[in-house]
Amino acid sequence: MSKADESLDLCSLKTFAELSGVSVEEVADWAATGTIPTLKLADFRMVNLARLRADLTKGKAEFKEGDYAHG
Repeated sequence: MSKADESLDLCSLKTFAELSGVSVEEVADWAATGTIPTLKLADFRMVNLARLRADLTKGKAEFKEGDYAHG
């Protein structure tokens, strides 16, 4: 992965909402219910774009509550 690609591994819930065309509240709900892959960085919940891209590349087409439950 190039240096430019490394900066695309995580994004804020707000940025993901803007890129996806949905509300921040909806993305926050997806994150809370484990529908999208996230991780906590300091006090912030971030969308794990690297994992999302990897799963999409492997053919994942449906995202359901609990798919990415965080412990």
